[in-house]
Amino acid sequence: MSVRKSDLYNYIPMSIKDLNKIYDLELESYDFPWTKEILRDCILYKYDSFSVFFNENLVGYVIAKITYPETHILNLTVKKNFRKKGIGKSLIELIISEARLRSSENILLEVRVGNFEAQSLYEKYNFQIIGTRKNYYESENGREDAYVLKLDL
Repeated sequence: MSVRKSDLYNYIPMSIKDLNKIYDLELESYDFPWTKEILRDCILYKYDSFSVFFNENLVGYVIAKITYPETHILNLTVKKNFRKKGIGKSLIELIISEARLRSSENILLEVRVGNFEAQSLYEKYNFQIIGTRKNYYESENGREDAYVLKLDL
């Protein structure tokens, strides 16, 4: 019997003890990262947040707020050299499953207009563009618009 590489990923609720690792991955992944304080508050205020580890290395995380009637995915991050390995899909599926368990009717999120890789991932789950938030994200050229995506559950 052989072990699949995907079996070595460990999905666990975010823990304050991992804050430095989470913040380091945030800094590595984004030109305009969330602050350490925002990430800390998401953990302390019990947002629905999950970390993904490969061995002892943090390779991804998701931060969401799962409620009735609506769930909001706030941050989904996968380490660059671990992308296209199913981690992002697994994190989305985890949030979809938890949202259904809590009777959420839909899931909302924002994605940069220029983030085609993320848009492609969300499209696979039938998220639909329902609007645009003008100047939502910081960018090299000032501000960038975000699409608001919605998945009906």
